[in-house]
Amino acid sequence: MKRKSAIVYAVAGLCLGAAVVAWGLRDRRPVLVCLGDSLTSCGGTGGHYSDWLARLMPDVRVIDAGIGGDTLQGGRARFDHDAMRHRPDVLLIALGANDFWQRARRIDELRDDLETMVRQARSARCEVVVASCFGGRNFWEEICVEFEFSRFGFADEIGRMEQEVCRQFGCRYVSNMQADVKPNRLPPYWDETDHPNRAGNKEVALRLMPALRQALADAARKR
Repeated sequence: MKRKSAIVYAVAGLCLGAAVVAWGLRDRRPVLVCLGDSLTSCGGTGGHYSDWLARLMPDVRVIDAGIGGDTLQGGRARFDHDAMRHRPDVLLIALGANDFWQRARRIDELRDDLETMVRQARSARCEVVVASCFGGRNFWEEICVEFEFSRFGFADEIGRMEQEVCRQFGCRYVSNMQADVKPNRLPPYWDETDHPNRAGNKEVALRLMPALRQALADAARKR
């Protein structure tokens, strides 16, 4: 009986030790999810802006949830599976460019999609950063704009809408996320797919980092 008890205790001790080791090996870094479209998934293997963020912030676990062609409506549809199931400390939302180009939905519909995602993330105590191609720009005074004059008004509406949502929910906002790789479509920052290449995405990552670092600090204070 004593021998059996000793074996039981030994096995229990080994299991406990294994559990302690497993806990120590678990990745306990804060989680950043980048939910976006082709501007998030472009750049080739290892060249996404999320890859650069992972290199520049090795203390953060970065998850790329970018899908080419996606819209605010598409992001909302896959929000739980692609973003919130990872239990992010910080969520970066970089959607809206395809909504702009398609111009198929009203600004209030776009706002409802963005607002719904932000509200759900904030309810889960997640910090949110919204990255935009439009906000903070005066298209009428820019020397080189990547789209025609007839679209300026809609682009301005999207930017204003994004900023209003961020103010409403206390989120951080990165306007004109590609400001440092202008003009579009030209070397050394753009490739033949009309998207930022590896070098371009490094500049995008550097532009995103200050807001993300601030959001990560805010998330850490909640722990």
